[in-house]
Amino acid sequence: NITTGLPLSTNFYADQPYLTPTHDGGLLCVVTTGLGHEGMPGQHVRAMKTFDLGHTWRNIVPVEDPEGPESSWGVPFTHPSGRVFVFYIHNTDDLREAPADDPPYPGGVTRRMDSLGHFVFRWSDDHGKSWSAERGTIPVRAFEIDRLNPTGGDVRLFWNVGLPFAVGDSLYLPLHKVGGFGEGWFTSSEGALLRSPDFLAVSDPLAAAWETLPHGDRGIRAPSGGGPIAEEHSFTTLSDGSFFTVFRTIDGHPACAYSRDKGRSWGPSQPMQFATGRPMKH
Repeated sequence: NITTGLPLSTNFYADQPYLTPTHDGGLLCVVTTGLGHEGMPGQHVRAMKTFDLGHTWRNIVPVEDPEGPESSWGVPFTHPSGRVFVFYIHNTDDLREAPADDPPYPGGVTRRMDSLGHFVFRWSDDHGKSWSAERGTIPVRAFEIDRLNPTGGDVRLFWNVGLPFAVGDSLYLPLHKVGGFGEGWFTSSEGALLRSPDFLAVSDPLAAAWETLPHGDRGIRAPSGGGPIAEEHSFTTLSDGSFFTVFRTIDGHPACAYSRDKGRSWGPSQPMQFATGRPMKH
């Protein structure tokens, strides 16, 4: 019953509010917001704090300047030290157009700039009151889908909704690679994981090492016959140490996949099913 809910402090558009507990006893919320519709200039990642489960909000600050290049799809992570990170997609190069299918984009150009650029992060050492002047950029290895995009991989097309998760000494970040812009916005997509073996240990987060998983040239794709879209991957770890992911397709059914080697490889994707074998619907 949405009438019992408590609104966040956002602009006209708001998407993907995520919470992480902070070491001062509060909850930090990160949300993608803007004065216009989704993808319009001014879209940015905002942070805010609550100490009373969302009844009131304080320290409402932008993680990126709303007047700067688009920043989108932020996900938070509280480090064991208490430092808080936000990872997000940033149009760092301030691109104003990108190639797209015609139709539906006249002239084969889109000016929506919220799903391309670089995967970056900032951090807070005061539980979300302020954010670092430095912005870290995470290197992402190219897959086939990147090299075949309309820019030949010169510009990376991607986004993310999956939360970071730690396993042992490693931190994992989900990422959804995109093959092009067209009808329905994305023409193809697949899932990947970014793993840092030392992000939890290094004092300087800019010095952390990263690798892109799975190994090879293909990400986590839809089941055979399930269409070209596989995105919004969310991950969890199972009791035997396996990784499990569930994600969206466009054939009417969510899909899932398992990794038995910490994301280095994945078994065949399959539709989510009930115990009877009947496929779940979106």
